[in-house]
Amino acid sequence: MYTNLVLEEEYRKKRKRPLEYSDLFKLEVNGEFPKRIMVQGEAGAGKTTFCAKIAWDWINDNPAVPKFVWVLVVPFREAKQYTIGEIAKSYLSKDNPATACQITEYIRSNPKEVFIAFDGLDEFKGKVVQEGEAGSKSECHQPKSADQTKARSESKMNKNKRQKLTHPESSSATLQPIVTSAEASGSSSERGDIALTDILRSDELATCPVLVTSRPWKVTEIRDNVSLRNLYTFIHVEGFSKNSVEGYIHKYFPEDVAKADQLIQLTKDNDIISENMAPYPIYIAMLCLMWRKASDVKLKKFKSFQTFSQIFDEMFEFLKVHYAQKEITDLDSQDFQAFRCRIDKFMEPIAKVAFIGLQEKTLIFKEEDFEQCSDSIETACRVGVLSKEKKLSSIHDKSSPFLQSTFFFPHKLFQEYMAAVHLASLYELDHNEFNRLIEQVVLPRKEEFRHLLYFTVSRDKTIAHHVMKCMVQGDIQDSSDVDLLVNVSFESQDLDTAALARGGMSYLEIGSPTTAHTIAGYIFTGLSKDVVQIDHGVHGQFGPIISHDVAEIICSVPSLKDVSLDVASLHSDFYAELAKKGNKSKLVLVNPGRKWRLISDDGH
Repeated sequence: MYTNLVLEEEYRKKRKRPLEYSDLFKLEVNGEFPKRIMVQGEAGAGKTTFCAKIAWDWINDNPAVPKFVWVLVVPFREAKQYTIGEIAKSYLSKDNPATACQITEYIRSNPKEVFIAFDGLDEFKGKVVQEGEAGSKSECHQPKSADQTKARSESKMNKNKRQKLTHPESSSATLQPIVTSAEASGSSSERGDIALTDILRSDELATCPVLVTSRPWKVTEIRDNVSLRNLYTFIHVEGFSKNSVEGYIHKYFPEDVAKADQLIQLTKDNDIISENMAPYPIYIAMLCLMWRKASDVKLKKFKSFQTFSQIFDEMFEFLKVHYAQKEITDLDSQDFQAFRCRIDKFMEPIAKVAFIGLQEKTLIFKEEDFEQCSDSIETACRVGVLSKEKKLSSIHDKSSPFLQSTFFFPHKLFQEYMAAVHLASLYELDHNEFNRLIEQVVLPRKEEFRHLLYFTVSRDKTIAHHVMKCMVQGDIQDSSDVDLLVNVSFESQDLDTAALARGGMSYLEIGSPTTAHTIAGYIFTGLSKDVVQIDHGVHGQFGPIISHDVAEIICSVPSLKDVSLDVASLHSDFYAELAKKGNKSKLVLVNPGRKWRLISDDGH
């Protein structure tokens, strides 16, 4: 059920302009399609779905995607340290005699015929930026077993070059090319296979078109390296537009238009949901799932959602209750409550593994990782917190029919939420260890662990207060550090934590990159009283609540010196509040029209 995402191309010092999906492969840099594209987007914005969409359209000969010989979609969470030849080999049937090195040589010889999409750079253990290293070539060798090279992809031959075959073991029609020794012949053993980091740095396959997706914090590493920054064209996945949100909801409720319209109205009435959650496919999917079966009481609760943590709390509770109902139908009985508590107990080992996995950038687990807690694994899978996949220990070894189970969370956000459950539990169980983890593990990687922080502080106000104390004692260097403090305190929904966040901030600015989540955080924490500048340009879009709050800041904050709203999309509530209280403001309107500013009435 694909719904179009909002894409934006970055140009001229990080300015952005709309990019239609149908125009993606029409991009040009110096007169040709860019060989390295970095697609950044927040958690749940649809990056993985975007890669799958490209592969699906290529398989189905959609004219938007060129007729490449191969399209390889490689999830970094599964690729580990392996080479492109090993990964591509794992996509082929067991009967295909081509070796990893021969496949590598085919790609080397035909780089423009292959399109590689690496999904989830933030989940990759390898280091792309390595000072003083030109990039080492890995030794060519036979592919490892399937449990080591689990990266998935769809692959198909150009109709004019290869014959299409259907994978015999696939439940769906997955297409793959035939690669023979003759086609892939060459000095593969001399030249070696290709490490993924070498491709990312363009030390190898420089003319092969490569697309990489990542959360923003990891993209910063690429931007901060001059040589890498110049290699990449940057694209932003912004999630759903408002029209796409409505389209997605109607697709989800094809037989119940009234229910769909009710949820759409909720996204319009609550701009915290509209701006913070609805644009992200994972959140709107979760809302739809809960909305379908929610009682009137729950529907009312949904209308009060403000934070990411609140929707995840509700989602996990929904999953647990839904599973418990299958066993005990009387929700008011003591047996039901006891069973519900038992589920939480079973989740404890899962939460611990989730946290350890985040530290080590591990998102695929084996059964032994859970310390033989079979009851916990079974319960987590039935609840929907874990997903299970069985594969042959080696798809290339017919003599070994042994099936091995691997486990993963449905989305990295699920793992981050469970990791927060474990981390928060240590506050009481092992306070010294909690402090060590916060100060030595989490905060040094605070951008990477942003959502872990959100979910952790939301568990308990005392924990939130403690974490914020540690954060404000750290080095607050720029506006992104301030925004993180604001966002974390907002997720805590604790005024004492918000008071800590306010300390030591003498200059605050609401700029174009500032999200609705952060603006809501400014209002919640009271930091809006210290704002000295608002500069929200063409990308600013505010619903009724945020529009009202921005107008309130303009009219009442004495420290505010300058406001620039350019062509920001503002709700009518903004103008109503400005008309009502505008005479209290020390700012005057300059150059009214589509582009307008307010400056202090003394001209400064």
